[in-house]
Amino acid sequence: MGRVRDSNEDYHRVKTFQTTKGPLVFLAVADGMGGAAAGEYASKIAVDVVTKAISDYVDFVANGNAAIPLEKALEKSIQAANRTIYKTALEFPERDGMGTTLTVLILYERKGILGHVGDSRAHLVRKGQVQQISKDHSWVEEQVEKGILTREQAENHQYRNLLARALGTRPQVTVDVLSFPISTGDTFILTSDGLHNQVRIDEFLDELNRGSALQMALEYFIGLANQRGGPDNITGVIAQVMT
Repeated sequence: MGRVRDSNEDYHRVKTFQTTKGPLVFLAVADGMGGAAAGEYASKIAVDVVTKAISDYVDFVANGNAAIPLEKALEKSIQAANRTIYKTALEFPERDGMGTTLTVLILYERKGILGHVGDSRAHLVRKGQVQQISKDHSWVEEQVEKGILTREQAENHQYRNLLARALGTRPQVTVDVLSFPISTGDTFILTSDGLHNQVRIDEFLDELNRGSALQMALEYFIGLANQRGGPDNITGVIAQVMT
C-alpha cells in the first residue's frame, strides 16, 4: 500500500497457461484510480477481463480452431476491459469516474507481446542494458515529445501523474500493442508508478547486475520506494526468460 495510502488500488497477476507449443506466460500490472473502492474495483476488472479473454483464446486454439493473431486478441481484450469498466461506472454512481492503467506482457513462442494503456511501465533488461519498452500516456510525456519539457523536468513535474489515456474513463480507448523477439536471459519488470516514480531505472539495473535473485531484487525495490516516502501504492512484477 505504500506509507501514505490507506487502501491499495493496484492489482497484478502472474499466470502460466500450458499450450501444445509450450507455456504462455501472462504478466499484468494495473493501477486504479477513482477514490474509495472504485480504483481498486477498476484495476481488478481490467486484469480479470483480459486474463479470461486470453484463457479463452488458448482454449479456442487448443481445440483446433483458427484464431486471430495473439496481438489482436490482446488488443481486443483490453478494449473489452475498457468497455466493462466504463459501463460499470455508469451503472453504479458511487464508482463514477473510476479508471485504471493496464500493462500486460505475454511471453510465448520466443516472442514478447505488450499491451499497454496509461503510465504503468514495462522495462526490459538485456545484456547489461535496461530500457523502458512501454510509452507513458501522460500529459508530461506529451510535453516532452513536443519539446516543451525536458526529460528531467518531466520526472519531477507537479502534473507527472496526470494521465492522457486510461481504461474506463471513455467509451473507447486506443491500446498500444508491441511485439518483439525475446532471448534467454531477458528480464522484464512491470511497475506501477508508485514504484518507478521512487526508484530510478538505473537502480533496477544496478541491483540485477549484482546477481540478486529476482524476488529479492523486487523486494529491495519496493523497500526502497517505501524508504523514500511510499506516497503511492507500490506494485512490481519481475520475470526472466530461462531457456
